Amino acid sequence: MKNRRNYYRILQVQPDAPAEVIRSSYRTLMRELKQHPDLGGSTLGASVLNQAYEVLSNPERRAQYDKALFAEYTKRPALQDKRPLTTVFCPFCKKPLAREPQAGDRCRACESVLQSKKPAEVRNEYQRSIPRMKRDDRILYFSSWPGKGQKARMADFSPKGMRYLCSERLAPRTTLKISSPFFDASAAVTNVQEKVFDGQRLYAVGVVFVAISFQQPRGTFLSTSA
Repeated sequence: MKNRRNYYRILQVQPDAPAEVIRSSYRTLMRELKQHPDLGGSTLGASVLNQAYEVLSNPERRAQYDKALFAEYTKRPALQDKRPLTTVFCPFCKKPLAREPQAGDRCRACESVLQSKKPAEVRNEYQRSIPRMKRDDRILYFSSWPGKGQKARMADFSPKGMRYLCSERLAPRTTLKISSPFFDASAAVTNVQEKVFDGQRLYAVGVVFVAISFQQPRGTFLSTSA
């Protein structure tokens, strides 16, 4: 990331601010706070504001900037900078978030369920603290954003992860967005096994949930009461 300026800070907006908020903040800074050169502001200051607004007001340029921001933050040593560019990103689309997500929050960009607690550690690909239940349901998964959802069929499920069958071979650690009639989730691929059913080559994909939100709190897969 050659330009180390944080355009969100320059325009005094949150990283997930919608376009209308960015536009309003830019106009306020230029006119009401008189940072425009014609109103007494400095040429350099106005130039920086214009540069930030040109990037963040353009959806394609903003998406590229967010990716660079994410890459810059994640490659830095933890103690290198006491004032990081941003601290929280959507686990799926990598969009920067304004704050630590709370239970039930979703990403404004891709609508993915956001992580509210640190996920349970998976010590190896096959070790599970909760047994999975057989479950035959249709799901839709996204491996990139924006992108087209791919149809798949669930094979088994637990509150911590699931396995499904699809025609696409996914690499381990790929982050997915998963939708079904019963739940929405962000998940990470842990293992992929090739299988043949009726002469058709399919892949059994095992995932661990990063965050999950059930459509109904009870009765979908299990009850939380004794």
